[in-house]
Amino acid sequence: MIWTFLLVTSFCATGVIGQAVPGLKNVAGAAAPNAQSVNPTPPAPPPDPLGRSSPHGCVLGFLLAAQRGDYARAAQYLDAKKPPEQAEELARQLKTLLDQGLTGNLDQLSRAAEGDKIDNLQTTRDLVGTVKTDRGSLDIVVERVQRKGEPPIWLFSTDTLAGVPNLSTVSPLARLEAKFPRWMVVTRVFEVPLWRWLTMFAAVGLILVIAGVLSRLLQLLLGPALGRMLPVSSEDVIRKLRLPIFLLLLAATVQFFSRYSLTLLARQLWNEAAVVVLVLGVTWAFLRLSDLVAVYVTQGQTSGIATARATFVGVAVRIFKIAVVLFACLALLSRAGVNVSAMLAGLGIGGIALALGAQKTLENFFGGLTIVGQKALRVGDLCKIGDDVGTVEDIGLSSLKLRTFDRCVVSLPNSKVAQLSIQNYSLRDKFLVHEIFNLRHDMSSDQVTAVQSRVDRLLQETREVESSSARVRLIDLSAGGLRMEIWAYLLLPPSDGNRCFEAQERIFVSVLRILEETSTVLAAPWPTAEIPKG
Repeated sequence: MIWTFLLVTSFCATGVIGQAVPGLKNVAGAAAPNAQSVNPTPPAPPPDPLGRSSPHGCVLGFLLAAQRGDYARAAQYLDAKKPPEQAEELARQLKTLLDQGLTGNLDQLSRAAEGDKIDNLQTTRDLVGTVKTDRGSLDIVVERVQRKGEPPIWLFSTDTLAGVPNLSTVSPLARLEAKFPRWMVVTRVFEVPLWRWLTMFAAVGLILVIAGVLSRLLQLLLGPALGRMLPVSSEDVIRKLRLPIFLLLLAATVQFFSRYSLTLLARQLWNEAAVVVLVLGVTWAFLRLSDLVAVYVTQGQTSGIATARATFVGVAVRIFKIAVVLFACLALLSRAGVNVSAMLAGLGIGGIALALGAQKTLENFFGGLTIVGQKALRVGDLCKIGDDVGTVEDIGLSSLKLRTFDRCVVSLPNSKVAQLSIQNYSLRDKFLVHEIFNLRHDMSSDQVTAVQSRVDRLLQETREVESSSARVRLIDLSAGGLRMEIWAYLLLPPSDGNRCFEAQERIFVSVLRILEETSTVLAAPWPTAEIPKG
C-alpha cells in the first residue's frame, strides 16, 4: 500500500506543477513614493526573469526546472561558480537530496525580496530546511547575492553546495522508473510519463477506499450515540455528518501517506491538498454540527422553552455559519500566500464605502438583531404587524416571513418590522371577551336592568370566565341606541385558541337567548347624517 502511494507521489512532474504554479514574479513590489520627501524614490529594479527575487521564488524555481529535467536552467539558481557541466551535475545532486527528506515547508519561505527578517540568520541568508540522510545531515541555505550591475537575487549558498556531493545518492525516483517498461516511460501525456498517470489513479483510488472504510466505521459509532442524545434518528445524524467525516478522514489519510512521497514537490502538493480538504471538512463539520446543536437546544429533552429559544438559536446559527465560512476563506487565502492582514486592513478602509452602499442591508440585519434581542416576536407566534396578521414562520438576517390566514407568505424587511406597531397575540396571558351591542331606544329601564343583571349572572356562573374581571355596563346613550358593554377574561390558556373562541361563542349565544326571553330588541344600524361644512 505504501509503495503504491510512492508511485503516485512521483506524478508531480513538469506539466502538472507548471500549470498549478503561476510564473514566478517579484512579490516584493515597488514602494510607493513619498510625496513629502525632498529626493524622489529611485525606481524599483526590474523583476528577475527566473523568479529569484525572493527565497520562495528561488527554491520553487529550482525545483520546477529540475523536475522538468532542465538542469541547465536549474544550475542558474546555484551560487556554484563552476563550469556548466559540473554545475548541472551539482543541481541534479541537490534535487536528489531535497527529494529524499527536506524538513521544512516551502510555504513558510519568505516571499519578500529582503527575506525573513525575524530568523536567527544574517539578513542576507534564509534557512530553507535540513536534509537528513544515512550519511549525515545538511542545512539548506539560500543567500542574497549582489552581482555587479544587476539587482540582488537569491541563490543556494556556496556552503550548502559544498556539502551536497558528500551526501549524494541515487535518486529513488530513478530506481523506481527503471522497473517499468520503456514504452511507459517514453510515452508522455501533458509532459508526464504514462506510468505516473497510471500509478496516480491507482493510488488515488486506494486513498479514497481507505478513507471511505474509516468513515463508514466512524459513522457506525457516532450515529447511535448522537441519536440517543438528540431528538432525531441516528439515520438523520449520519446523513448530516457523512460528508464532513469523510473529508476529515480523507485529509488525515493524505497527510499520513504524503510522508512517503519520492519528491519534494510531491510532498508539497499532497500536503497542500490535505490542508485544503481539512479546511473544507472542518468548515462543513461546523456547519452540520451547528444544525444539530440548534435541534438539541430547541427540541431536546431538557428544553422546556423550545419556542422561546427557537428564534434566538436560528439567528445565532446563521451568524455562526457566516463567520465559519469567512474564517475558512481567510485560512485558504493565507495558505495560498495572500497577505491576509493587509487585505483586512484594506477591507476596513473600503468598509466605509461598502456600508454606505449597503445601508438597507445593514438596517435589515440590525433590525433582525433588535427583534430577536427584544423578544418581541418568536417563530410560531400569531401576531399583527402593521396591517398584516399571521403566524411568524422565520426571522432571518434580512427579512421576516409571516404566514397569513389565506396561507400566503408575506416577507417584511426587518428594519420595517422594528419600526411598526406589533401586536403579539401569542404572548397574551389572558383571552379577552369584549363586545358592545346596542339596544333600541324604546326599551324600558326595567328591560335594560333585567338584561344587565341576567348577563352579569351568566358571566359569574360560566366556569371558563374569570369572575373578578367580568362586568356588564350601560356605557352610552347614543343616537344609535343604548350601548351595553360585555367585558370578561377567560381562564383558558390563550394559546388554545379553539377552546377560547368556543367559550366566547357560548357566551354570545346565551346573551341572545336572554334578549329573547326579556323581549329586548337589538337596535338596527342608525344612519348618521352628514353635517355640511361651512
